[in-house]
Amino acid sequence: MAILKHISVKNRFYSSAVEYLTCQFDEYTNKPVLDEKGRIQERENYLIVGVNCDVDSFGAECIEVNRLYGKNNSVKDVKAHHYIISFEPNDPITIEQALEFGKQWLSVFAPGHQAVVAVHPDGHNGSQNMHVHMVINSVRKYAGKQSRWHEKPCEWKLGCKHKSTGKMMFHAKKWVMEKCIRLGLGQVDLLAKKHTDNYWVEKNLMNQNAKDGVGVTSNRELIRDTIDKLLPFVDSFEQMVECLQFMYNWKIRVTNKTVTFSTSGMKQGIRGNKLGEGYGKADLVERIAKVVAERNAEKEARRIAEEVARVKAEALAREEAARKEKQLQEEQKQRELLARKRKLAFDRNRICQDYCSEELAREDWNKDYVDYLQSQFINVNDAAGFMEGELTAPVMTKDEFERQQAVELYHEKAARAVELWDMVLSQLSSSTHKWKWEYMDYLEDIKYQDTADVTLEMAKEDIMSYEEFAEVKDAEKAIQEQISETVEDSKIAAIQTASIDELLAIVVSEEADVEIPETEEKVSEDTEVFPETIDYTKLSMEERASLLPVPTDDYTAEYNAYCQRMGYTREKMNSIRYKMTVYDEFMAEYQYRKKYYGVRDDSRSISVQKSRDCLLYTSDAADE
Repeated sequence: MAILKHISVKNRFYSSAVEYLTCQFDEYTNKPVLDEKGRIQERENYLIVGVNCDVDSFGAECIEVNRLYGKNNSVKDVKAHHYIISFEPNDPITIEQALEFGKQWLSVFAPGHQAVVAVHPDGHNGSQNMHVHMVINSVRKYAGKQSRWHEKPCEWKLGCKHKSTGKMMFHAKKWVMEKCIRLGLGQVDLLAKKHTDNYWVEKNLMNQNAKDGVGVTSNRELIRDTIDKLLPFVDSFEQMVECLQFMYNWKIRVTNKTVTFSTSGMKQGIRGNKLGEGYGKADLVERIAKVVAERNAEKEARRIAEEVARVKAEALAREEAARKEKQLQEEQKQRELLARKRKLAFDRNRICQDYCSEELAREDWNKDYVDYLQSQFINVNDAAGFMEGELTAPVMTKDEFERQQAVELYHEKAARAVELWDMVLSQLSSSTHKWKWEYMDYLEDIKYQDTADVTLEMAKEDIMSYEEFAEVKDAEKAIQEQISETVEDSKIAAIQTASIDELLAIVVSEEADVEIPETEEKVSEDTEVFPETIDYTKLSMEERASLLPVPTDDYTAEYNAYCQRMGYTREKMNSIRYKMTVYDEFMAEYQYRKKYYGVRDDSRSISVQKSRDCLLYTSDAADE
């Protein structure tokens, strides 16, 4: 709660007010606190500012204004006004906020006056409450403005004296109350009627307490303080009265509606309702009942809290016991698991050792396989870092390892074949590189090779370059030409010596062999006997020509028959990127057959349209 006080100052030494606000003074004797050298000590914590003046020259500036307007020349004149705003110790207000609070109050109720505003956070009587001191010169330096609490022009005019009237104090207290409520501070009704003790009794008590160093300054305060301290420990109003009578030797008179308190040093008692709000009989009974209820509730809450704490402690103890038991079980499982892992590692190392010894005994041992076995060895002490699945994973035998190795190497080989295929397609010309399409078929065979049939030797075999492939093909072609010339010569000799009926039989028969009577023994030496089911893909062009009938002029039928006997089904044709290579192979065989049987080629060429029609038709005819 905030309280507003006013003190009139007749001391002509304005510097004394500044000294009081900035230095330490004994709160009971009002004497300055000196250090070892006899010098007055400055306050430890405070804030001070000047309004319409400087703090250091406050006294001189006030005297100058007084002389200017001819005021405060008499000893009885009020030289200054001292206002104090005291806050409750529990109020959440900082020293800076308190200073701003005082400056705002001055701007409303003492505008135009020279003033010093100081904030002390160390209130008297051990309260340590925040309070603001505002000392103003009674003579107004600057003109103010008229307010509703002003009654005469001199209360706001320039050079006139400040009037601390009852109306002004009423509005000042009301302003303080409203400001504190807006700031969320505790506040009591400052406008309520106050009661005072006998002057001399109050004066004597204040003097006695000042000598004894007691913080209580009046009988009213002593009674209120004693009752407030006693209330938390009594169970009823009657018990409180008994304690005050027998413990403190007070005289207490209780009626149906009132209670009167009188200490040992008082000649006249004070009614409870005169002490302030909350000290009448009914108020005290209500306060005691409330305190007892709060105390019982606190005891019950404490009992409940203790019970809850006991239950929680028991639950925690059970959880801790269960945790320890689980921890022991887990540790046992870990030990068993570690022992099992070590055994698995030992067994695995034994298997690896047997495989490695067997492999090293071979003359053609695989170094990669030996390196693999050595990598599978596991240190028994490091077995805890492995999963059981890793320890029980089977160790590959040599065949399994080489099979896996072959697949991996062949994947690399196939990838290289793809690169070469793309390079050949983009860089080699079929006009200058006659084996381009055959080389691309060779690369496609590598790309689409089934890895299930791949051996390690096949995987390690290098891919021929185009130059190497062309050399091989040229050599094969030369050998085939030599064989063809020999067979052709034999056939010509046979035709020359055969009759007309024999020649017709040779032409009509699709699969008949040419009988060469005179040179039968010579031809038989170079001719193989084929089974009824012939695999034409494994025969040379000369051998196929000797087994096939005389070619006709129907290119479509001849092409479809070629695709059927060579195994070019719909699926295989779809997988071949360039089908013209198939047609080129067909034309080579077709021309060779015509040459073989001596069929004359009048056209010497085949139209492009016919070749295209043949390729379009073959996708359906091949399956039929």
